[in-house]
Amino acid sequence: MSTAPSFELVDPAHPVLHPELDSEQISTVARYGRSCTFAPGDTLFRHGQRDAPFVVLKTGRVDIFERTSPTERHLIAKVIAGRFIGDQSMFTGEPTVAEAEAAEPCEALILEREQLRRLITEHTYVGEVILKCLMDRRDWLRGNDLGQVKLIGSRFSEDCYALRDFLTRNGVMHRFVDVESDEDSQRLLDEFGITPDETPVIVHSKGVDRNPTVGEVARALGLDRELDDEHIHDVVVIGGGPGGLGAAVYAASEGLDTLVIESRYPGGQAGASARIENYLGFPTGLSGNELTEKAVLQAKKFGATIVTPRKATAIDAAGSIKAVTLDDGTAVRGRVVVLACGADYRRLDGCTTKYEGRGVYYGTTYTEADRFRGKSVAVIGGGNSAGQAAVYLAKFAERVYMVIRKPDLSKGMSRYLADRIGSTDNIELIPKAEVVGCDGGEGLQCIDVGPIGGGDAEPRRLEVIAMFVMIGVDPRTDWLRGCVGLDEKGFVLTGMDAVAHPDFAEQWTNTQAPPAHLETTRPGVLAVGDVRAGSTNRVAAAIGEGGMAVTFCHRVLAKMPRR
Repeated sequence: MSTAPSFELVDPAHPVLHPELDSEQISTVARYGRSCTFAPGDTLFRHGQRDAPFVVLKTGRVDIFERTSPTERHLIAKVIAGRFIGDQSMFTGEPTVAEAEAAEPCEALILEREQLRRLITEHTYVGEVILKCLMDRRDWLRGNDLGQVKLIGSRFSEDCYALRDFLTRNGVMHRFVDVESDEDSQRLLDEFGITPDETPVIVHSKGVDRNPTVGEVARALGLDRELDDEHIHDVVVIGGGPGGLGAAVYAASEGLDTLVIESRYPGGQAGASARIENYLGFPTGLSGNELTEKAVLQAKKFGATIVTPRKATAIDAAGSIKAVTLDDGTAVRGRVVVLACGADYRRLDGCTTKYEGRGVYYGTTYTEADRFRGKSVAVIGGGNSAGQAAVYLAKFAERVYMVIRKPDLSKGMSRYLADRIGSTDNIELIPKAEVVGCDGGEGLQCIDVGPIGGGDAEPRRLEVIAMFVMIGVDPRTDWLRGCVGLDEKGFVLTGMDAVAHPDFAEQWTNTQAPPAHLETTRPGVLAVGDVRAGSTNRVAAAIGEGGMAVTFCHRVLAKMPRR
């Protein structure tokens, strides 16, 4: 059987994790919720329940449990009168990570998700206490390995890496058990009756999923949602990177019915950034993961719906109501579409394909970083993303080789980042070079680098267990060809650049006005962030464009009949 988690219960009167609401705050909450009583042993909500209620306890005590399997649970917290019961999942509508049971006769106030959202947005003096506590509790759960699913598999498995990356980037708390090195792995395999050929497996409160796809895991954990193809949204945002999340926050906060469709995980390339140090208002910097988690919570605070992993495959933008077809055949409809589908890192040709997900990675550092302690890794590329990855990896790895095609980092990288790399002892810069080969067994073991044609770099073999490739991007716009105007590199044209496109006269049906600054060759279809031609490829710029797009959304919507 699973062993009980090893940690100390937090004091039920802890001022941060269990803040007490005063009588005025409880009276405010009461205006939004309903009163309810519970007898000892009554369940307030179950582990994994979607749309679990938010509870303010007026009398009695409630115990909180982590469910480690369908038949086993462990006490992780006690909640007393004057405190509230909830996690971020109560706010976002995602499945809860714990379950609650009355330990004594209780009287409580119950708020459903929409009531909680209204309370937080309309009464900031209560909302700030609640929202900050929900985030602190999530951090506490994560720090104590609680409320988590288990992923059991091999670090050399590409399928396992894809699941790890998906869980990490979607903020799903999980523990990875490596069958190659974790002493606990065989016990868990035996406990759940899993054979090695059935890995990777996901163990969660409802059972065990063997060899699941990313989509199956999303459905099992409640990340995916059913979509109503009859409902007409005000704004449909394609992509959940900084630009898409910026559009979602501003649109939802201004009362627009907002749907975000994300094909992989919120945050885009910025979500994988180890440290963003030049983002306004954060003098000590913040990670892309932190920015993404807060932005997602903020968008949901205002009522935006975010669905992942669902991929847009086509847009019918001919009429005033746009129809977006998804990869499962579902169609969602909206009055305005914001394209924020971003760009993908370019692949290295040839040798790396064999080791993708098994030592060769594109733009991701978080999922694998901790296993590089005392090892050597390589970063390929000389832009800001590559620099951020190198600095972050240097905290774990014994040595980080940075292979760049240019003579130095003076072009293409922020000065502060280049200086940081130059002052980090275990980062070695290899200029005027490129990767010409790689080798290994189950996973990557070494790469060969050589001079750029005619260059003076010495051919070298680098013994590394991982290589992160960040050599530029290509827009995710193959599915948009023929729908909106693209430039020669495939980026979406907007504003006066859209007017110059040869298909503009055929696609632009608004005879009253030219395209707005972020509008494409199709009226009511806008583009923001890295997918847009002329983008500055900065997180703050993408977020700003997302906010600016909402201004143009209002202009489009003002001319359309309301439902």
